[in-house]
Amino acid sequence: MEKKLATRQDIAQKAGTSVSVVSRALNNSGYVAREKKEKILKIADELNYAPNPVAISLQKKRTRQILFYCKNVDNAFNIQLYKGMLDVAVDRGYMVLFNGQIAFEEIKSTLVDGIIMQDQSVARFYLENYGKNYHLPVVSASYSDNLHTSHPLPVVDVDMFKVAETALEYLWKLGHRRIAVGMPYTLQDGQARGIAWNAWMKDRGMKNTEDYYIAVTRRDPRLKCDERMKNFREEVAEEWVTVSEDFFGKGVLAAHLWRERGMDATAILGFNDDFALGLIRGFQEMGMKVPEDISVMGIDGIDTRKYVTPLLSTVSVFPRIQGAKCAEVLLDIIEGKKFRYVNHAGFRLIEADSVRNIKRF
Repeated sequence: MEKKLATRQDIAQKAGTSVSVVSRALNNSGYVAREKKEKILKIADELNYAPNPVAISLQKKRTRQILFYCKNVDNAFNIQLYKGMLDVAVDRGYMVLFNGQIAFEEIKSTLVDGIIMQDQSVARFYLENYGKNYHLPVVSASYSDNLHTSHPLPVVDVDMFKVAETALEYLWKLGHRRIAVGMPYTLQDGQARGIAWNAWMKDRGMKNTEDYYIAVTRRDPRLKCDERMKNFREEVAEEWVTVSEDFFGKGVLAAHLWRERGMDATAILGFNDDFALGLIRGFQEMGMKVPEDISVMGIDGIDTRKYVTPLLSTVSVFPRIQGAKCAEVLLDIIEGKKFRYVNHAGFRLIEADSVRNIKRF
């Protein structure tokens, strides 16, 4: 038989006092004579009394838990975002729950004080379809996608236009003039990294930029998609927003498309590090050497790039720091402190082994 947990009523009966006095003694929230308080604490210890966290959260209207919604569990970038959230939350006495399925309907049965979204597209979908019913504070990581939401959304933004330009300037400095880009979206989708690449290359005289743009969308039949994507229709907004993407697999396919199209680019910029690592794998499968035959550049700065040869050159956006800032802003909102709606995260070029200096030859 399961042992019954001790209650404050049990402590009050054994101490010969009222429940209100026991509550003041346990919460240290009001006057209780020293001897009586010591007696109450001793009895509570003897009975192995433990407060019910659910009851406390209902009384205080705060659970001290926040939730991270993330659709790409396999992407190391998002794991580093999560680690950053933990860094801040633990210091401020909170727990960070992790939902890797974007199951918004489960929010109604989840005790949390606020939500952090993986990106603005996920945040917008939530606010327009679910958020109006739950009224929880929401903060989102952001990547210069400029998506409008139904009401103001606090974000921690990375200027992806400047990030992409930093990568391109580095490649250009090393002598690369024909720089391709590999993306999981079409150029018409308006993704910041693709727009920045297109404008930057045109400013330097590339007239046929579309010939150097390799798009591998989730609709490509050569991709190994999961069951949810077999019957995918573009108009199904929920699946478009919530289904995870295999950036590595798309990078592998993009490398093969580079070969099929007979491209003469000397370097290629990947959408993110996972995509760039897939490019390296794809080129290696075809017997090509990186960077001797083709240079590859990434964007993100994820830890897993350290375990691949050659070591990937990238522009790090410090995902752990961005995740920490997301948690900091959300907790400030929850605790009624001042906060900014637009917060900025930094970035830095990391030179490594996957880019060749062709000026030397």
